[in-house]
Amino acid sequence: MRVLWICNLMPPMFAEAAKMKPSNREGWVTGALETLVRHCREDGIQLGVAFPVANEDNAHGKVKGIEYFGFLENTAHPEDYDTALVAAIGLICEEFHPDVIHVFGTEYPHTLAMIRVSEWKKRAVVHLQGLMQHCADEYYAGLPDDVIEEATLRDVIRKDSLSRQKEKYEMRAVNEEQALMLADNACGRTDFDKAFFASVHPDATYYSLNESLRSCFYEGVWDPDQCEIHSICVAQGNLPLKGVHVMIEALALLKDKYPDVKLYIAGENLVNDGPVGALLRSSYGEYLRALVKKDELEDRVRFMGQLKDTEIKQLYLSSGLFVMPSFIENSPNSLGEAMLLGMPCVASEVGGIPSMASEEEVSFVKPGDVQALAAAVEELFEDREKALRLAAAARKRAILTYDREANYKMLKWMYESIIKDNS
Repeated sequence: MRVLWICNLMPPMFAEAAKMKPSNREGWVTGALETLVRHCREDGIQLGVAFPVANEDNAHGKVKGIEYFGFLENTAHPEDYDTALVAAIGLICEEFHPDVIHVFGTEYPHTLAMIRVSEWKKRAVVHLQGLMQHCADEYYAGLPDDVIEEATLRDVIRKDSLSRQKEKYEMRAVNEEQALMLADNACGRTDFDKAFFASVHPDATYYSLNESLRSCFYEGVWDPDQCEIHSICVAQGNLPLKGVHVMIEALALLKDKYPDVKLYIAGENLVNDGPVGALLRSSYGEYLRALVKKDELEDRVRFMGQLKDTEIKQLYLSSGLFVMPSFIENSPNSLGEAMLLGMPCVASEVGGIPSMASEEEVSFVKPGDVQALAAAVEELFEDREKALRLAAAARKRAILTYDREANYKMLKWMYESIIKDNS
């Protein structure tokens, strides 16, 4: 079986071989790749991996016996579709000659290009991820009009105001819908993405496929005696739709009752303090900074910046609660990682999250409801028995959902089914 993966970015194993800094984004790709590589030899799988590169130097080779291919794609502006990608992807398919093609990144130009390579598209399965139209619809996430309309110097220079960001998501949504309308196969893991794909292409085949997480999260368990009990961690806050502004407002309601309360925000630091930082701040970053200052939360809110997988795992283990205040998600792996570690979790009841957990496993709130979010956090701070019960149930669920061997078997069965349909 010859399997070609087309990815959104260079997986860490290839970046490390090229002595480049590996990305910590899209851990589900890394998790699935690690498992697949372990089984390639015993199951007779020849794996090829294609990914975007900045230039064509060393864009083809082998790492640990896996053939890789680089293609030129402007990943900084995935909303811009380049017709030249059709020929580039087609040449990779002709050279590797795959039996099945697994494409990640429905909204990226390479996915639409792959589906437009007519002689190979029936062998392709598109991996559903964020669903861009829903992200575009929720992008402003209840922000005040004056914040939406504001543009900092950074926003003007980069042509990247909030309204422009939303417009880019809408453009990516158009590319995604065109790809899905043409795709013969897609795989996903929630009722949310299954319904979305059916609405776009009801005659195509949908495969249910749970994802695997980054390796380090399969070791260790959260311990309430080894953490800051009144601390909260959020995995990402770089986009308004992730709702970190709602969490900051909720924190302001909790600070008097819990003088030691802390909020740790991982991911890109939008606040960027200091004179140079002021030139780098976006309008959303300015808004977050203003919220922190207005409610005198400077000593309670910490923007952690980009963290390696082991660092974010340690942040989880040292925090009292995991909170996901997003306005839309499909199946966020950061929540899955927290569940797998056995953390008490609070999450917005949106998108595909209800497919990941029940109310007996995660405390649900409505997105954007500051009062409800504060109340949910306070309940788990006060009712430790409930917090521990949720955490144990979440971990039990996650152990099944993210079982790497079971997920590999599902993946292999999907590949075999697509190959059989094309034989």
